[in-house]
Amino acid sequence: MKKTDEASKELVAHLPDVVIEAARGLKQLPAVQKLNGVLMFLDISGFTAMCEQFSLQNHGVDELTKTLNDYLGHIEDLVLKAGGDVIEFAGDAMLIRWNAPSVEASVTAIVKAIICSRRIMKTCNNWDTEVGVKLGVKIGLSAGEVFLTYVGSKSFRLFSSSGQAVRDVNEAERYCEKGTIILAPSAWALCPERKGINVEKLEEGHIKVLNIRKTWAESELTKESPPQEQQKPKALGGFPSLRQLNLKNVHKHDLRPFIAAPVLHKVDENQPMEYLCEMRDVTVVFINLSLDHGHDHGRSLQGVYDKISTSVVQFQGVINKIFEFDKGTSFLVLFGLPGFKHEDEVGHALQCSSQITTTVNDMIEVRQVSVGVTTGKVFCGVVGHPERHEYTVIGPKVNMAARLMMNYPGKLSCDEETRTRSYLEAAHFHDLPEIKLKGMDNPGPISEYIDSAVGKDHSIPEAKHALLGYTPEFLDALNTLEKVCSSSSDYRHPLFLVVEGEPGVGKTRFLRAVIDAAIKNDMRIACSRPTVSSTSNPYTTACYLITELLELADIPSPQEREQILEERYGGTEMYNSLSLLNNLLGIQLSAHESVASLSPAGRTKSLQRLLGRIVRDTQLDTNTATLIAIDDAQYIDKDSWAYLRFFAGYSCLFVLGMGELRKGAESEAVEGREKILNSPLCIHVKLDGLESINMEPLLCQLLEVASVPRELTNLLGSRLAGKINPSWVKQCVSNLLHHQLLEINTKGKQPHCNVAEGVRLIDLEIPASLSGCMIAFIDRLPAAEGTAVKIASIIGASFNNAVLSHLMPLTPAHKVLESIGGLISAGVFIYENGLLRFQSATLQETAYGLLVEKQRRKLHERYAIYLEQRYLGFSKKKKKMFSLIKKKSRMVQQRKPASSGEVALQLIYPQLVTHWRKAGNQTKTVEYLIHAAESAVALGNTMQAISFIYQAKGLLPTPDQIVHLDALAAKATTSLFLTREKRKNISVNKQRWQWAAAKALKASRAAKDDAKEEPRKPIDPYYAKPVSYPKRPTSIQKKPSWTKGQLIALTAAALLLMFLVLCYIFVK
Repeated sequence: MKKTDEASKELVAHLPDVVIEAARGLKQLPAVQKLNGVLMFLDISGFTAMCEQFSLQNHGVDELTKTLNDYLGHIEDLVLKAGGDVIEFAGDAMLIRWNAPSVEASVTAIVKAIICSRRIMKTCNNWDTEVGVKLGVKIGLSAGEVFLTYVGSKSFRLFSSSGQAVRDVNEAERYCEKGTIILAPSAWALCPERKGINVEKLEEGHIKVLNIRKTWAESELTKESPPQEQQKPKALGGFPSLRQLNLKNVHKHDLRPFIAAPVLHKVDENQPMEYLCEMRDVTVVFINLSLDHGHDHGRSLQGVYDKISTSVVQFQGVINKIFEFDKGTSFLVLFGLPGFKHEDEVGHALQCSSQITTTVNDMIEVRQVSVGVTTGKVFCGVVGHPERHEYTVIGPKVNMAARLMMNYPGKLSCDEETRTRSYLEAAHFHDLPEIKLKGMDNPGPISEYIDSAVGKDHSIPEAKHALLGYTPEFLDALNTLEKVCSSSSDYRHPLFLVVEGEPGVGKTRFLRAVIDAAIKNDMRIACSRPTVSSTSNPYTTACYLITELLELADIPSPQEREQILEERYGGTEMYNSLSLLNNLLGIQLSAHESVASLSPAGRTKSLQRLLGRIVRDTQLDTNTATLIAIDDAQYIDKDSWAYLRFFAGYSCLFVLGMGELRKGAESEAVEGREKILNSPLCIHVKLDGLESINMEPLLCQLLEVASVPRELTNLLGSRLAGKINPSWVKQCVSNLLHHQLLEINTKGKQPHCNVAEGVRLIDLEIPASLSGCMIAFIDRLPAAEGTAVKIASIIGASFNNAVLSHLMPLTPAHKVLESIGGLISAGVFIYENGLLRFQSATLQETAYGLLVEKQRRKLHERYAIYLEQRYLGFSKKKKKMFSLIKKKSRMVQQRKPASSGEVALQLIYPQLVTHWRKAGNQTKTVEYLIHAAESAVALGNTMQAISFIYQAKGLLPTPDQIVHLDALAAKATTSLFLTREKRKNISVNKQRWQWAAAKALKASRAAKDDAKEEPRKPIDPYYAKPVSYPKRPTSIQKKPSWTKGQLIALTAAALLLMFLVLCYIFVK
C-alpha cells in the first residue's frame, strides 16, 4: 500500500489540479473543458542570459538546474499557498490559474493573484545567481474563460490552454518589463477598492500595478469558504499539504497517459526520481504552427497531434509538451531521452521534422510550419516544487531551438552540431542568413534541412577494402550461396540468410562482401534499403523489389510501364494475372475475367504465386540465380513481410541485414516476419564485433593510410574493451580529425597518420559519438539494471553485491541480485574471484557522466560510510574512536612486519580519501589522509606516506593536524635514510644527505626522550582535536629542553629533507 501511495503521489505532483479532477471523465478525444478564472502569466527575465553564462563559465547543467529549481520552487511555494494552480511550464515561463466559477469568486481570485504577484516581486525579483546574472519576473494577469483542450490517444495524452483569457494574458505580458505587474482590462474590471491600489494606465486599457495598501481588499479575502469547506477530503494519507485536492475517486490509470514515459519507467520500477535527473546529449525539436482560427480548434489540434505523433513514433522520439500560451501553438519533441536513445537519433530528428513539415502543411487548418532543431548536452529531469513539478529538459540548446523556430519562419532550421552529427549528405543542407538570436552571443552557422534535396539511394555502398574479421560467419554465407547456385528450381536450398548484430558492428559491410561473392558467381543482384518512414507505408519494399526485378525502376510513367509489360508478357498466361500488380506498380491494366471473379482470399493467393513466377521468369532470361539483399530489414513494412517469402525459391536467396527492432515493434508480432525468421530454411548469422587484433588494420582502412600511431591504437583499444564496434571506432576517428587532433601526412610513398603536435590522446574525454552509443546501450537496459549501472560507476574497479545493496537501500536484495545477473548476461559486469567489475572502462565513465553532481556526492558519501562501517567498525549511531599513532611509531622504530589488518587498512584509507573528497567533505578527506599517512609509515611505504602528507597539507588542516603531519614527515624521512640499501644508492651530495638524516634522527630521539618526561597530548586524527589533560601548576612545570627557535629550525630541516628526497627520486 505504501508503494502504491508513493507512486500515486508522484503522478499527482506532475499534473495540475484541474487535469487531475477531469482525467476520470475523459472518454473521447479531443475533449474541451470550459473554465472560468484568473490567469497569471509569469515570465522569468534573464533566464536565457543565465543559461549562456553557465555554459561560458563552465558550470555544470546540474548547477543551472539547481539554481532554477530553487527559484521556481520559491515562486511555486508562494503560488500554492495563495491557492493557485500551476497549469503549464514552458522553460522560463509558467501559466497559473485561480478557479473562479462566479463573479464574486472572480473578485476574490483577482485579489489573491495580485497579492501573490506582489509577494513574488518582493522576494524573487533581482534574484542573485552564481554567474552574476540577476533573475527577475514579469507578470501579466487576466480573467475570463479558459479552454483546456485534451488531445492524444488512449495510451498518451496532452493538454493545452487557450481562450480569450489566455490571449488577454499574452497581450498583457507584452507590456511587461522586468519587475512589473500588468493587468489586462478583464482583470482590472474585477479589482475592488481601487482607491487602495496605486496604478498607472497604459495603452488599450492595460494597467500597471505600482503599489497596494497593506489592508487592501481584506474584506474580499474574508468572503472565502469556511475552513471546514476549504479542507476537502484527501486520499493518500493527506497528500498534498498545500494543494487542496479530492483524490478519493482518482485512479492511477487515469493519470498515467499524461505522464512522460521516462517518469513512468521509474515509477513502475519503484526507482527514486533523483536517478531520472541526468545530463545527456539530446536532440531538441521545436515545432511552431500558425493555425487558421476559422476551424474548430479542438479538432484542428487533434489532427495536428495525430500527424506529428505518427512521425515521432516512427522515428523513436517523444512528444514532451504542447504550448499555446507563449509562442502560439508549439510542440516540443525530444530525441534521446532515457529509454529512447539510439545511434541515429540526430539524423532521425531531421528526417522526422521534414516529414512532419510535409504532412502538416497539407492540412487546410495549418497556414505555416516552422521548425528549429538543435543537438547538445542538456539537463533532463524533474523541475519545480516538491508538490508540483514536471519532467522537462533545460539548457542553452533548448533555448536555441526555440529561437530558431521563431526567427526562421516557414523553415526547418538546425544548428551546426545537428548538421555535423546527423551524418547526412551535405546536399541536404542549405546555409541560412545570420540572424541575431536573443541571448545567444555566438550561435554558429545555421542551416536549412531539405529532405528532398537528394534522391533515395537503395544500393548498398561498394567497399574499398577487404572484409576484416568475421571469417567463420563469412564462410557460412559462402556455403549458403553455393547451395543456392547449385540447386535446381526447388526449395531445398536455404531461402533466407539473416545477418544480425548490434548497431555499427558491420552488417552493411558484411552484406556488401556477400554481394561481391554473388557477383563472382554470376548471380543477379537486387538491393533495397528501407528507411524508418517505410514502416508506415504499405508494400514499400515489395513494390521496389517488383520494379527492380521487372526492370521498371527507372520508368516512372504508368503508361510506359504498361507498354513494357505488354511487350514482354503479351499473349502469355502470365499476362492475364498482371492486373494483380496494378496497386503495387501504379498501373491500370484491365483485369482478365479469371482474375475479376476471384474472391479477396483468392486474389491474395494468386498474387503470391505471381511473385514467384516473376522471379523464376526473370531468371530464365539470364539463366542465373538471384540474390536479393535488403539492408536495415527491421524497417520493412508488415505488408511487404507477408509477400517476401513468396519471392524466395527457384534459386533465389534473400540476404537481410537485421538491426534492432523499433521500440514497440517487439510486442507487435508481424506474422510474415515471424514465419520467415523462424523458418527452417532461414539461416541466422550473428555478428558480435571484431577481435582486438583488428584494431590497427581497421584504423588504417578508415583513415586510408599505411600506418597509425600506437597511441591511437592503445587509446581506442582501452576505451572499447571486449569486441570492437567498427562504427564506434569510425565516429571516434572522425571526431578526432574534425577537432584536428590527428594529422594525415601525405609525404612519402604512402600516407601516414600522426597525432597533432602538443596533443596527448590519453587525456581526452570520451568523444560524443562513442558516449552516445554507450548511453543508448544503458537506455536499452531495464530501469532497475540501468540504475544499478549508474550507481556502480561511482564505486571503483571492483565491488560485490553487498555494496550495491547498500547503495540501493530502497531496492530489495533479491531485486539487486536479479539486476546483477542481468548485467552479467548483458556483458556489462564480469564476475571474477567473487568480485564484480565493469567489462568496459568507457561504459563506466559514461554511466558516471550521466549522474548529476548532487547525485555523485550523495553516492560517494554513502559508499564512504559503508567502508567505515564495514572495515573500521563504525556503527550507525556512534563512531568508534581509534588511534594508531603509538602502534605505528613503535613499528617504525622496531621495523617489525605489519599485521594483515594493517595491510588491509592501507587499501581502505585511500578509497575513503577518494570518496570523501568527491563527496565534497574536506574535513573527512584530511582526517583519512592522516590515517593513510600513518598506515604508510607503519608499513614502511615512505614515499606513499610523504605523498599523503603533502595532499593533507594542501587541504588547509587544523593547527593540531599540521603538528601531527610534521611529526609523521620526520618519521617518514628518518625511516627512509635508516635503510642501508638506500644509503648505498646515494651518490649525489652524499655528505649533505647523511648530515640531514643524522639531524633528523637526532631530533626524533630527542623528542622521544622528552616525551618520557612529559606526556604529549595525543591527537586522534579522525576528530583532529587534541585530548585535553589538566595542566600542571606553573611552579612545578618542567622547562622544555627545546626552545621555540630550535623547534622552528627542526621543522624547517625536516621539510628541506623531504624536498631533497623528492628531488633525488625525480633525478633517479
